[in-house]
Amino acid sequence: MASNPRKKKTLPETSSIDNLSRTLAHQQPNYVCSDWLAGSDYQLGTQMDQAPILTEAFYANFLTYFTQSGERTELQNRQTWMHQLPYLSSDGTNVALSLAVRATAFAYCGVEMANLALFQESCKVYGQALNAHSRMIRLNKGKQVTVHMISTSVILSIYEAMRTTTADAYREHLYGAARMLEETGPGQCLHGVLCQLFFHIRTQMAFVYLTTQKGSEKRLDVKRILVENLEYEKLPMFQRLMGHVAALAEIYVKTITAGSKRQPSDLATYSNVQKQIDGLWLEYQNQAAKKGELLYWQEKGRMVFRNGMTALMIAYFCSARALFSVLAPRIADTYMDLSDHFGMILESAKYLRTPTIGCAYIRMATPLYLVALHSPLEEQRQDAKNAFHEWSRGSMAGVSGLALDAIAKRQEWLLNERSGLDAVAGQAGSMGNSSISPTIVGD
Repeated sequence: MASNPRKKKTLPETSSIDNLSRTLAHQQPNYVCSDWLAGSDYQLGTQMDQAPILTEAFYANFLTYFTQSGERTELQNRQTWMHQLPYLSSDGTNVALSLAVRATAFAYCGVEMANLALFQESCKVYGQALNAHSRMIRLNKGKQVTVHMISTSVILSIYEAMRTTTADAYREHLYGAARMLEETGPGQCLHGVLCQLFFHIRTQMAFVYLTTQKGSEKRLDVKRILVENLEYEKLPMFQRLMGHVAALAEIYVKTITAGSKRQPSDLATYSNVQKQIDGLWLEYQNQAAKKGELLYWQEKGRMVFRNGMTALMIAYFCSARALFSVLAPRIADTYMDLSDHFGMILESAKYLRTPTIGCAYIRMATPLYLVALHSPLEEQRQDAKNAFHEWSRGSMAGVSGLALDAIAKRQEWLLNERSGLDAVAGQAGSMGNSSISPTIVGD
């Protein structure tokens, strides 16, 4: 993004980032990482002087794909995080970032090489990175938040996406990075690097909120981040769409946590949101048409998308419809022109499921999660769950664990509610009342 000269922004003395500092200070790493490492006498086979080689492997085989094809056009960034991160992590100004990159590189290579000792070493370095990051935040109180600090939280979240250490760690790192973005200034954007990071953060915040039902203690000022700190003159299509998806996700979480006490849907509100999302979809189609481009097409029996970013965009448009299908089924019947929205999400996932897509594929977590829970077709629900099982065998096991655990808990809740409503309907039927028709949110 363009960086206009402005007065440097500093952290207020009572910044909400203090909460992140306290969280990091009390968060202890899981040094053994799993039961099968505990008590192992497997010796570290990789010396520390090989760290640069492992870091390069991490960059080349995983983090390179933090950027999806077509992303730069959509997000309007001139530089990518991948271009800048090697310099940011080695310029000597932030030890925490250097340690975070090293820990995550060790974790990635440990998984790919099936090297248990290497992965155990990653846990130790991760603990060092947490301590250094917490100390940096405390010392930086009242000063400008830097791109280094935001990058550290994002890298630490990627470590958690690979191998979760605590139930809340992934969420804390993501929300911590978002809070820092609120407090930073436009001079830290590095020609759009922070634009790319915020795009990634928002997709993961939606997933974490849906799976844990835990949001931020304070509502994130998204408009401030986009307009003031990232200096967008025209908001990207994806950021506008994510605003609606986030709003629907919030209603969804309130609905499912209310259980049998949930309130009737506000059809007027849903209708208004539907019109806005329909308008975005029409605009998206028209933009492609003006360029003489197709968004997607069939080729040799499979769906092909214009590029990776297009596949992700369509998956999130379909996620909005999936949420509508749960919250307001009647409105969902008239929504957009993608008839099988759950099927289209799976097609997007298939297109993005390549050995080299790396962490960009994590952004499909929210759409796949919605398919796994709410598709009316068992085959589609199973395909979505299979995708998460596939992740669990590779470098995204942490995210997979969050998703599969949330799916299992939600399905158990649905089963219990169905049993209860069936019992009520049976009692009413025995009394000659056939007017009761039990329905379950998300079934």
